[in-house]
Amino acid sequence: MLAESSKNLLGIMTSACRSIDIASPNLEPALFDKDEVVSAIVALVHNCRYPRVRLLIASDNPINLERHRLVALTRRLTSAVSLRVLSSHPEWAHQTIVIGDQRQVLLLMQGQLQQKILDSPHSVTRWADMFDRLWQASEQSLELKTHY
Repeated sequence: MLAESSKNLLGIMTSACRSIDIASPNLEPALFDKDEVVSAIVALVHNCRYPRVRLLIASDNPINLERHRLVALTRRLTSAVSLRVLSSHPEWAHQTIVIGDQRQVLLLMQGQLQQKILDSPHSVTRWADMFDRLWQASEQSLELKTHY
């Protein structure tokens, strides 16, 4: 299942031209802490006029994120890549949500045991709106800011 999830994740990320939104409780290292994922984000940032990458996590424990490549990327590409923390919210069941250009959504539930790819405009809009609400309720990570 991990190979299929990785393939679907990279498909969404490499096809994005403007924005990538990721909500993942701990930025699942098996999926997101990979050279291919970092390369897809770097390509988006370099090839897009006004790129936006938003990473939303549930815990900013530095031990879990200390060497994570996406966390390091937020420090390198500060104007395009943002990381925020939201420990709980009634709308977020801590599933992993990846939205590319508000055209496609990858949902991973129960770790990576179940996944869905949504590309109907109604479904994508619903998830994108929910991500926006989560983002508004989140805050910058003081822990990661002071730790690095």
